[in-house]
Order: sequence, then structure tokens, then C-alpha cells
Amino acid sequence: MHRLFFLCFIPYLMVILMNGADTALLIRKFNMEMILPVITAAQIPDDYELETIKAQTIIARSNLIRQIQESGVRAQLKELQKTGNKDIFLKKLLNEKYETAANQTEGLILTAGQQLKTVPYHEISAGKTREGAECLHDSEYDYLKSVESTADKEADGYLTGIYVSANRLPDKLVIKTRDSAGYVTELLADGKVLEGESFRKGMGLPSSNFTVQRIGKSIRFMCRGKGHGLGFSQYGGNALAKEQQKAEEILAVYFPKMKLTDVEELQMQGKIKE
Repeated sequence: MHRLFFLCFIPYLMVILMNGADTALLIRKFNMEMILPVITAAQIPDDYELETIKAQTIIARSNLIRQIQESGVRAQLKELQKTGNKDIFLKKLLNEKYETAANQTEGLILTAGQQLKTVPYHEISAGKTREGAECLHDSEYDYLKSVESTADKEADGYLTGIYVSANRLPDKLVIKTRDSAGYVTELLADGKVLEGESFRKGMGLPSSNFTVQRIGKSIRFMCRGKGHGLGFSQYGGNALAKEQQKAEEILAVYFPKMKLTDVEELQMQGKIKE
């Protein structure tokens, strides 16, 4: 029954992708649980274990509810419209794992102190995830704790060398500080301080856990991991799933200060709007 309903939902999804949120909302009332497999499919590969995809689904639901509370349904549908290659995306979406993951975790979200919070994720850590308060320079994110994720070191994309022509960079580029997980937090570029994560994004580096080395006329950035390193490591979580750990157990590893909560519980407490 769920599968038939979901397949009937795909034309509605195409309206969102092709014509936008306003047209979609005119056709049908927003259904968060129906849109959730769509969001999760854009976030994690379909060849990952079901329990990993279930963990990612809970993260996606947690973030979606928080974002809807902050900016409304229309804004979130507009974000969905930005999904990449639509043909590849829809082919991936037809994999039943995403719908199964949503059905089996229905209503479950992660909270900290019974409050909706940002729940970050990334592809591969550098072997250890990052402290939220340290990384983001804000005690608001103290619920994001650094945990070991050593399985990530076995990932195909764990180590990446990026070469950049030296004439594209400052004459003197030096790493100034790293956080406790080894990610670069500040660099000195000809004496000017640059923020590590902003530099990483600007240069298109897979991770801000890197070393800098001049090789001939090039600068080599040797990067460990993929993504910002905060919260859930998808590769590390998948390694745990292969060891028969359930989604709830995987999330407890990566978010030891967060709690699985049923969204209806928060609605009854008046902490979120239906």
C-alpha cells in the first residue's frame, strides 16, 4: 500500500522539480513523510546498508522539521527543486530502500534537551569527528561531540591529493591552527588570517583536514576525509551497519548527547507546530 502511494507521489515530485513549490502546493497539501525519501535519496548513496539509510532518514527528518519551523514549507520545497541531475535522481529514488527507511523510522527525530537542533552529516571523517562548539566557535553546538570513526580510514575516498598552481595562491601559505580532530581552523596567507572551512570550500577541497606542501610549481593539499567532519559520518555509520548495528545504535555512537524522540511527543508538549 505504501509503495503504491509513493509511486503515485512521483508525478507530484516532478511538479516540484520542474515547476516549483508554489505550483506544487496548489496541487496537493504538503506531506512531510512522503517527501522524506526524496530528501534522503539526495543525501546518501543507494548502495549503503538499509540501517545506514534509516539513520540518515532520521537525520533528514530532524533537519526538515526544524527548517519548516523556522522558514515554512514553501522554502523547503524550493530547496528540493535545486536537486541535481533529475534523471539520475529519479532513477535512484525508485530504489525501495528510501521508502522503507522512512516507513520504519516514521516520526523519529533527534533532539538535544527536547529541542530541535541542527543535525549535521558528512561523507567520510578524517578518522574522528569534530567537536561542535570548538568547530563553530559557539557553545550552542556543545551537543555535537567528537567521536572515533576509524573505519573511515579504509574508505576509497579517505585520502585525496589536490594540486593547485602556486601562482594561484599567496606566496606564503601556512597552517596556523587545527582543532582537536586535526581539521585546519586557521591559515596565514601572506600574514592574513583565513578561516579553515571557508578556505576549503573556496578552493574546492574535499576536507579541511589537510597538509600543505610545495612540489615544483604546484602546491599539494593532501586531504583526509570528505566533508566538514561534524556529526554523522556516513561511511563510518555504514561500517557499523555491516556489523549488524541498528540505526538507533549507529546514531547513539555519533550523537551521544542527543536523544531519539517521537515528533508527536514534541507536538503534544507544544514545542513544535503541526
